[in-house]
Amino acid sequence: MRHGNYQKYTHPNPLQQRLIRSFLSTVADMVERSSVRTVLDVGCAEGFVSQHVRRYVDGVILFGVDLDVKALARGRVLHPGLRMVVGDALNLPMGNGCVDMVMCTEVLEHIPTPERALAELTRVTRGHLLLSVPWEPWFRLANLARLKNISRLGNDPEHVNHWTARGFRRFLHQYVEVIEHHITFPWQIILAHTR
Repeated sequence: MRHGNYQKYTHPNPLQQRLIRSFLSTVADMVERSSVRTVLDVGCAEGFVSQHVRRYVDGVILFGVDLDVKALARGRVLHPGLRMVVGDALNLPMGNGCVDMVMCTEVLEHIPTPERALAELTRVTRGHLLLSVPWEPWFRLANLARLKNISRLGNDPEHVNHWTARGFRRFLHQYVEVIEHHITFPWQIILAHTR
């Protein structure tokens, strides 16, 4: 497997692993400071982010949902004990306000209608949202620097949305209240609250 979520988290490149550790540390810290008990990880794939949060945040109960059946199967082997089910970010298989926090990391850039996804994320949370997307244009420039996706000027072929820091805040402000905004190169992570 050369591309995708699994490759991102398991690639042996030491710089890539350092960036991933920084990202995961920031996410876990933001979850911990939110003092939430239940977290739904939308777009969890193999569960790498959920597993890290579960390991470092005491008492948190995590559930994951993803469309990719093969990624979920790999995740169940890699992270036994994580609860993960098949589901769509545009039509989540759970009730209104069923969790304290919805975590959606590195997903919205893949969805042609991110406003529909955001409506679903806000529907199922009791208030907290933790969202991350690539920090543009730096994400694409980093790809070019490592000679990745050169013909696409560094753009990942699966990314249909591209947000600068200001642009992502502006997009979210229409739907939620942004509480914190962190840049963890080459990603941006936002903690938000429903209105």
